[in-house]
Amino acid sequence: MNITIVFPPAADPSLPYGALPLLGAVLKRAGYEDVSLRDVNLEAFDDLWRPDALAEALHREDVPGRTSATAAEVIADIDAARAILRDPVDFYDPMKLLFAKRLFHLAGDLLSASHPTVRFGKYSYSPSSYDSYEEIEAAVRTDAGPLARYFETTTVPSLLAAAPKVIGISVPYFSQLIPAFILADRIRAADPDIHLTFGGPVITWGKEVLMADGRFGRWLDSFFVGEADETFLHFVDALHGKRDLGAVANMVRYVDGGVVSQLDDHYQLDLDWSPTPDFTMMPMDRYFAPKRIICLMPTRGCYFNKCAFCNYAFIKMTPYRMRSPQLLAEDVATIRQATGEDVFSFESDVMLPLHLKQISEALISRGTDIKWHGVARFEKGMTDELFATMRQAGCVRLYMGMESANERVLKAMVKGTDRQRMSDILRMCSSAGISVEAGVFSGFPSETAEEADDTYRFVRDHRHVIARADVGTFRLLKGAPIADTPEKYGIVVLGDPKKRWYHLDFRHTAPEKVSVGAAAMERIQRLYPEVALIDVPEDILYNADVAPDAFRRFFAAAGEPATPSAAVPDEATVALSTDCELQRVHVANSGAVHFDDPATQDARPVFEVSRMTLTIAVDRAASALYPLSRAEEFVLRRLGEGPMTAAGLRAEIQEYAESAPDGDDKVDVSLLDHLVALGVVVVRVAGVVAVAAP
Repeated sequence: MNITIVFPPAADPSLPYGALPLLGAVLKRAGYEDVSLRDVNLEAFDDLWRPDALAEALHREDVPGRTSATAAEVIADIDAARAILRDPVDFYDPMKLLFAKRLFHLAGDLLSASHPTVRFGKYSYSPSSYDSYEEIEAAVRTDAGPLARYFETTTVPSLLAAAPKVIGISVPYFSQLIPAFILADRIRAADPDIHLTFGGPVITWGKEVLMADGRFGRWLDSFFVGEADETFLHFVDALHGKRDLGAVANMVRYVDGGVVSQLDDHYQLDLDWSPTPDFTMMPMDRYFAPKRIICLMPTRGCYFNKCAFCNYAFIKMTPYRMRSPQLLAEDVATIRQATGEDVFSFESDVMLPLHLKQISEALISRGTDIKWHGVARFEKGMTDELFATMRQAGCVRLYMGMESANERVLKAMVKGTDRQRMSDILRMCSSAGISVEAGVFSGFPSETAEEADDTYRFVRDHRHVIARADVGTFRLLKGAPIADTPEKYGIVVLGDPKKRWYHLDFRHTAPEKVSVGAAAMERIQRLYPEVALIDVPEDILYNADVAPDAFRRFFAAAGEPATPSAAVPDEATVALSTDCELQRVHVANSGAVHFDDPATQDARPVFEVSRMTLTIAVDRAASALYPLSRAEEFVLRRLGEGPMTAAGLRAEIQEYAESAPDGDDKVDVSLLDHLVALGVVVVRVAGVVAVAAP
């Protein structure tokens, strides 16, 4: 009896999702050998991000206006981009990586061109709502997009070839939810006798919606709530007659048009029960990275569990606990020996300082010799000694939720920290050689624009110790304290939360007193332009194999004024290079990246509450791109209107500098010489190009 576990599109194709090799190891340890782990997300990217598939998308009769130079460039260069992402040398050339990532994102837009509502890419597919059976049914019908044909012709036949008794689909990201239902729909049509079950965080979050309507049985026979490491095994045991199916904890079944709930609020997994995940069951060589980051979860849950905006208590269901540090160190050593991979990500919700210390000491004692990324809060117990021990154990990077740097807002959020502690810990991490990505967002109820600016100024003043910023906008989440007591925060929750999957709508009771703070977040985003194209896994690899803060240092150097062989004469004519194109890049809070036309901006998924926009200059001839400051964008867009004299442009730059909307946007008349040195602006004397990039 074959058991198949699927990771569906659309997520990140650069690394394996850790739940699959863990479940595979659980089943193998129990004696079930006929187990298939299918990363269909990776398969779809690998099969469709190719010249033939892109050319077919371009030349379909129902794709108007897709004969642009950009589309032709993507088709011509996608193989080179694929190679760069996997190459152990070219990947670590920042400019080559940036150019490859741009092409990768543009390829997704091209594949989606004939499907107006669909944007296929990393963490992006359907924009449809998903709060009811009716909404999901409509999305399956109208947002099938390019995946429908791929599932029908490639995925489903290959799945059925193994003759599975069960297909489990893991859904950890909202961008996978509608594709998962589309895939289930196609599997059901091909073989209705296969038991289809769902699991993963997104399914747990939507349990009330899924349990409220037996019609979901159209696609599913069951779904799992919470941690399914052990309960999925119990389900497989039941199929083999080893236990009662009705006694499997935290399983919900669709039976004869009804819903049978087997939820057990008292069930709790012992993390030391789980085996070492078996990553050899995954197609490690196919991922779009020169190294495959290994994701493990040393802890589960949140020990603090007080933040007003966070709903961990609702979505996790079980308390904070840790796997034995010694077992974790053995996991690391075993996986490294089996796969050869030496970069790990400890993808816990958060880890206590004491546990960070114990894990580090266990890794050192075991001699694992790895580099790793982790997640932590700004805590009192953090010291220089702790970070030195973590660095010795291989820690190169931490994600830390800062959220705000305004004292009043931090207290309203119940963050349990303050500006001074954050500043001290950032300094300690930097001194130890550990990069920090800080999570920040604006729009928390009652936050003013000035308070949001406090966060911007803090990040700006600590840019030397904050390697990357994860920028977003407040979103009201089902089960968060602020949603349960909205009156304390001056908001009113709209609609019935029980009928929403995860995200809630609200209104302010005194909207005139608050500000979304979007301008402050946009300014923070501009401090870290690489975030537009460089994803967290790539940033982790750079920190592991190049240097701490590698991208921040690269872009800081790129932003320094370049010195041409001679200043541009005032009487010369300057023009935008014919090889240069300006493109707007939209970075969503979900991690999705799009190169959009203004007309498509409203077609965004429900979970994409915010998008930050940057402009890049693409030099096609040099295969290079440059994220632009506002001043640089002003100059290049001015030249996009037509050539002008250097003297005239310098005068306009001076006027811009005197009235610049962003006081931190450094502008002076040498900006023209800098852009000429980059090669995006050319100089003509008597109609001949006289100065180009060195």
